[in-house]
Amino acid sequence: MTVQPAERKRGGCLTAFLIAMLIINPLVGLYYLFAGSTLRETLPSLPEWRISVLTILALANFAFAIGIWNWKRWGVFGFAGSALVAFLINAIQFGFVGALSGLIGVVLLAVLVVPIWNQMD
Repeated sequence: MTVQPAERKRGGCLTAFLIAMLIINPLVGLYYLFAGSTLRETLPSLPEWRISVLTILALANFAFAIGIWNWKRWGVFGFAGSALVAFLINAIQFGFVGALSGLIGVVLLAVLVVPIWNQMD
């Protein structure tokens, strides 16, 4: 007699959050990639390296969302790490208070992942 592993259930809110991440992050990455010059005109004090790093982070978040979708804890840790890097970059540019809004996604993800954490690999 074989024992079937318990079926994993993600929950509707986490599913919606991940779908949004899978749509928004590539779009943000492409925006940074192709509209970087417009950003530099709008924010002349914004160094070019910050746009490059934010582009990489947006595309990395896409990969982290795929990891979370596939029940991998590394996706959660990666998303949290990229949010921390983005927070530091934004804090340099916009100040601590201005950068705080970038942490909302991590807090939301943490709240949504806690109930299923034990199901993740």
